[in-house]
Amino acid sequence: MANEFQSTPNSLDISIEKMVYGGEGLARTPEGVLLVPLVLPGERVRVEAKAPSKGVRRARLLEVIEPSPVRVAPGCPYFTRCGGCQYQHIGYAQQLTTKQEILLESFERVGKLHLDLPISAIASEPWQYRNRTRLRTQKQQASFQIGYYELLTHDLCPIDHCPISSPLINDAIGKLAGGLGAALFPDGDAEIELFVSDSDQKLIATVYSNRPAPRTFGDALREAMPAIQSVCCIQKPDEKRARAPKPIVWGDGYLAYHVGEYHFRIGHESFFQINRFLLEELIRTAIGDLQGERALDLYAGVGLFTLPLAHRFQKVAAVESSAASARDLESNVGVVSAKARAYHMTAEKFLATALPKWDIILVDPPRTGLSKTVLENCVRLRPRRFVYVSCDPTTLARDIAVLTGSGYRIRAVHLMDQFPQTFHIETVVQMERLE
Repeated sequence: MANEFQSTPNSLDISIEKMVYGGEGLARTPEGVLLVPLVLPGERVRVEAKAPSKGVRRARLLEVIEPSPVRVAPGCPYFTRCGGCQYQHIGYAQQLTTKQEILLESFERVGKLHLDLPISAIASEPWQYRNRTRLRTQKQQASFQIGYYELLTHDLCPIDHCPISSPLINDAIGKLAGGLGAALFPDGDAEIELFVSDSDQKLIATVYSNRPAPRTFGDALREAMPAIQSVCCIQKPDEKRARAPKPIVWGDGYLAYHVGEYHFRIGHESFFQINRFLLEELIRTAIGDLQGERALDLYAGVGLFTLPLAHRFQKVAAVESSAASARDLESNVGVVSAKARAYHMTAEKFLATALPKWDIILVDPPRTGLSKTVLENCVRLRPRRFVYVSCDPTTLARDIAVLTGSGYRIRAVHLMDQFPQTFHIETVVQMERLE
């Protein structure tokens, strides 16, 4: 049923129908669909519509006329300006429900799949959960700012703390914002990534910049913040330089991270899951009761699933294309070298010559999901079980549709809330081959 509208020369009153993936609410207008941030389903709001961009119409929220009963006060003073979070105006229980609804709709709309089983939601501590935070910096003489992009812009929103990041990361942000950044950073724009240990006592810092770092930068930063055990400066390539210079490292170049009984070496540029409260639960949920002779771990990263699989299977192959993650993977599988082997190559290259001998294939791909080649080869190999760990519900639904059409059925779908206060959705889907 069409909405009723009250238009002024500069604004439009609309009703929000539902939330969509990306953190926005959807409203239907006579001119078409309109996407609005910071709203909730059922709310009546006043917005300022923007010009369409790439076929999508968005609007800026001006006023909540009739708020939803589940709207809450945000837990961060930067919310609505900072673009890092999208859901702080939603109570946490409702955040989980919203994500379940979006995930279910993705299965139905993208994958044309009707789930005949519930989507279980595994909650997280809603605050201070991030073990890795990447921020932008701006330095001009005595002026230094650190923060995120503002909502829907590329303007910097300066902060002095981030409530979804760990206490040690917040300590570092506060010190950098409070004068340390101005004293140590060279002029110009940069990014800094802070990654903390499982105990939140040690961290490594990675700086990305278009300019070379001062020779003493890393030592000075470590001396000013003793919790930092390693600093890496990475100069980005530019038009004059086809390849970037070799990164400069002060310190060991990695962090030791413990997840239950498993120990991992994680370097400056390696991928690792960011929710420090859900790592053990993620392993348990993904691997469950799996056991057998041979397991294949694709997009293995530093081996988060490889080491647990090696305790349940006789042989494990772990495949990782990133050079940084592959180095750490090789080191981490050393403790189970009799059972596990690391392969530094793409999943496509490994699968091209792989034989159909795997009891299970576990994949944890980037947001783009699985390529057509990877999907075809996974089907060809016919593993008894298949586990898909996904950070994007749309590409997940697309790929699961291919697998269900190729002789597999869904055993369970778990929404792992790795990213509270944001729209991001982490999912674990367990599948088995139909005989």
